[in-house]
Amino acid sequence: MEPRPIRVLGIGGSMREGSMSLVLLKCALNLAASAGAETSLADVRMLHLPMYNSDVPLDAHPMYKDETATEEGEQPSSVHSFLAAVRAADALLICSPIYHGTISGAVKNALDYLEFLSRDTPRYLGGRVVGLLGMGGAGAMNVLNAAYHTMRTINGLVVTTTAIVPKNALDGDTLTITDTALRDRVAAMTREVVDLALLTRSRWRA
Repeated sequence: MEPRPIRVLGIGGSMREGSMSLVLLKCALNLAASAGAETSLADVRMLHLPMYNSDVPLDAHPMYKDETATEEGEQPSSVHSFLAAVRAADALLICSPIYHGTISGAVKNALDYLEFLSRDTPRYLGGRVVGLLGMGGAGAMNVLNAAYHTMRTINGLVVTTTAIVPKNALDGDTLTITDTALRDRVAAMTREVVDLALLTRSRWRA
């Protein structure tokens, strides 16, 4: 029996409607699908995650069982859904715009919620493969550096190929990268993610 396709989850975008970093992430997911992956999207604008607060547990005391997040209660259902999506994925694509010289607060907030995976076995990402994308100009290298350190800290295996794509290299209507060299680079990165995930997922996926 052939193994099931690699499941790739894209995390990113911005809080702005019409986010070009979200366009870039969708382009990358399309390329991952072309490489044989099943893909899904965690758009930070649509996740509706509150600011990460480690004092709010995932599971409430029964007297506080509620759909809302309070300091006394539990995290909302949006947090549980996001963590379930990460757990179901074999690999991740992370894409952030450059805000004040680094990764955006919205993307970092989503990644902060992965702290709740610290008690998983294996811990955190458990060696899941990660591809990194930065939206913007040359300064977006700081986005990649920040995301790289975060992913390594939570046991992500970052592929060697990364990509920075400026706004003028994207077509939001067709969800394509119009610059041939950049499209080839993002395609190469997604192939690395899919191929490496196929080789490594047996280490942590039963």
